[in-house]
Amino acid sequence: MNVLSIQRALQDDKNQDLRNSIYAAFLEDDERGASMIVAFAAERGVTLSTREVIDHLNSLDDEEIDVEMTAEMLASAAGGQGKCGF
Repeated sequence: MNVLSIQRALQDDKNQDLRNSIYAAFLEDDERGASMIVAFAAERGVTLSTREVIDHLNSLDDEEIDVEMTAEMLASAAGGQGKCGF
């Protein structure tokens, strides 16, 4: 398993709430969001670095991101404080 397989696992409907929390965290603070993904991966026996996760998320196109934007995420993005990515 690698970053892509963990991303796919997060895309599973049963992980929707966690996925939204992670994306919201990443938009506010990429290190915090990446740390949440690293922890999710560790629970599945996969070791990832936060730098590896951040680099992967920042390489994604908007079309590759499947997340329902929460009010917090929209406010962060609208205020120009957010980051592109996951």
